[in-house]
Amino acid sequence: MADLTGPPNGPGSRGQPPRPSPNPGETEPENLNLGTVAVSLGFCTPEQVETCVRVQQEQRGLGIVPKKIGELLLEKGFLRGEQLDESLRQQVQRSVPVQITGYRFVNKIGQGAMGAIYKAVQLSMDRPVAIKILSPRYARNARFVERFFREARAVAKLNHPNIIQGIDVGEVEGLHYFVMEFVDGRTVGDLLRRGGAFDEKRAVFLVHQVARALSHAWKNGLLHRDLKPDNIMIARDGVAKLCDLGLAKNLGLGEPGVTNPGAAVGTPYYVAPEQARGEATIDLRADIYGLGATLYHMVVGDVPYPADSASVVLTRMLTEPLPSPRSRNPLVSPPVDALIVKMMAKNRDQRYQDAESLLKALEEIPIDPGIAIAPTRAVSTQFPTRRHPTATARRIRRRFR
Repeated sequence: MADLTGPPNGPGSRGQPPRPSPNPGETEPENLNLGTVAVSLGFCTPEQVETCVRVQQEQRGLGIVPKKIGELLLEKGFLRGEQLDESLRQQVQRSVPVQITGYRFVNKIGQGAMGAIYKAVQLSMDRPVAIKILSPRYARNARFVERFFREARAVAKLNHPNIIQGIDVGEVEGLHYFVMEFVDGRTVGDLLRRGGAFDEKRAVFLVHQVARALSHAWKNGLLHRDLKPDNIMIARDGVAKLCDLGLAKNLGLGEPGVTNPGAAVGTPYYVAPEQARGEATIDLRADIYGLGATLYHMVVGDVPYPADSASVVLTRMLTEPLPSPRSRNPLVSPPVDALIVKMMAKNRDQRYQDAESLLKALEEIPIDPGIAIAPTRAVSTQFPTRRHPTATARRIRRRFR
């Protein structure tokens, strides 16, 4: 059966009829791309694709994470399984303008700010890999190309079980690609979008793993600078994997940053105050804040400062006291509440100051060792939360960047 992973919708997917992508490899919403391909192959009609798009809109209106277009086309009998498989295969072939020697593309599994991510097979090793391809619209900009290759160089320096491993990077016929370890699982963000909060012990278990990954990155002179739920993968065996070092910054002076001086970087819901102010001297304590904000979201089921615009999010974060996690969800224990509040102190001098102190604090919170193999899902709480803050976060992030 087809792999139906990847985003269920995207910018511009508000019910418009399917249309072909103007340029191969450009970032188009997955549902419209797949619908266009299926229609072009004669497997279904534009009206049937439009019906599924309307179902997605209705699901979003009800506060439900919409099903992917492939799932809906199957459920309604508009496509057979083998037709969906062929549509996905053709979608990949059409969206990737050239083939990369040594790799066979399987299907598209995600869409990031700078390009698409595909599942592929590394032929020499006969193993699955993930390939990130820089969007052509960014490939024409030397600044973005440098940022893309900087991510690859940053990941290549790191070798840790909780960091997605970089494998290869290159360029062929103007196509810039980065090959990475393939992780069979979902992101923390995916699970949060289903609604509800994580079990506290599971959340701490995952964040502890990410903290160890960050410690390794910091020791190698790298900051992440964009800690958030969507950048933490959870493999099927419960192992957390830190990904997307696209904003990584070298702590040394040998590599100039790509970000303009004074520009804020990161994602508003999780960005540290000093990052929001565009301060030049950002250190590992900004990553500690971002990890704390991520843990906050995991145990509360909502972001620390809910709002629908970047400016309001940042103003609230800079000027209002942090609502304690326990005030939002009484199931949060006092030790975890205190941990998050310290990690998210507005004054970075009041946060944990290094990896050792953060890891020690996390180790003092008891967890069940068997939780490592527990199902990777969020669990609902009886306490009210906003339904899909990470969907709003995507809209804010596009403006904020």
